[in-house]
Amino acid sequence: MSKLNKNEIEFIIQCLKQGKSLPDSYRYIIPFETKKEYELTYEGKEREEDILADTMAVPLQPVKTFGNGNGGWTNKLIFGDNLQVLKALMDDPEVYDKNTGRGKVRLIYIDPPFATKQEFKGSQDQKAYQDKIVGAQFLEFLRKRLVFLRELLADDGSIYVHLDWKKAQYVKTIMDELFRENNFRNEIIWCYERARPAEKQFKKIHENILYYSKNSENWVFNIQYVPRKGEVQQRKERYKTAYEGKISGDWWVDIPSFGTTMTAKERVGFPTQKPEKLLERIIKASSNPADLVLDAFAGSGTTGAVAEKLGRRWIMIDCGKLAIYTMQKRLLNLR
Repeated sequence: MSKLNKNEIEFIIQCLKQGKSLPDSYRYIIPFETKKEYELTYEGKEREEDILADTMAVPLQPVKTFGNGNGGWTNKLIFGDNLQVLKALMDDPEVYDKNTGRGKVRLIYIDPPFATKQEFKGSQDQKAYQDKIVGAQFLEFLRKRLVFLRELLADDGSIYVHLDWKKAQYVKTIMDELFRENNFRNEIIWCYERARPAEKQFKKIHENILYYSKNSENWVFNIQYVPRKGEVQQRKERYKTAYEGKISGDWWVDIPSFGTTMTAKERVGFPTQKPEKLLERIIKASSNPADLVLDAFAGSGTTGAVAEKLGRRWIMIDCGKLAIYTMQKRLLNLR
């Protein structure tokens, strides 16, 4: 480590007095300790402590509550900025224990924007949401929410972050910082067919799901099975033969996207909707009945719909009016 000269010391002092950030070049010549072995550096990155302290909480305004669970719990569909809602949930003793500093959410699944620079619309051309935040601003937008999600996650809980090929590698580094690299369990490749052709590159037919546990010693995981290749359940009058199939790996090719008639009946008119079988596998694998599941980018409501069917408690958050309307209708029809 090189020794600071007089001019460098004076420059640092002036930056501190004026509240300015130091250039990245100074990060490697100032002797200081860090808890991270490595980290992703970009413009506008804030300290975790400042994110937790400075984010403003807002009074929760659940749009709708669904059903009573154990101890009087009600599933919650919340309309609002998910960053402020997540801060507010840290004041909810059913979600976060302030005395011990431990979260109570067993499973978190989020399908955030992918930094596509697009505006998405519903099946009737209604405005769904904008995905216009890109670059470093996108990374910090997502990281701030991941900081709170980490706090709300139970010690034996898990988090799944659904992305695509454009930003998964950057978010992986951020997840390693926040959740520790040794808690990285899988990069799940959800592979599916699309009719859209590719001209000057290979056709993109997969998305990435980063799966982390809260700690490396104990976390909920239930083995999932998928049919073996060519294996079909045989019917004999109305009964099916029972079989388990093979243990599911991290390459998921048996769950089709919404481009097929197989999943068309699930359509609710919301763009970027994910199939129920995808969430069913995740929820069954990383939670048990009555566990709490949270989705902070709830969109079409697939997470809540599947959690409801599987007997889990759930919280869904979204700031889009079309999303809230779609989820209410979907859940009411489900019930």
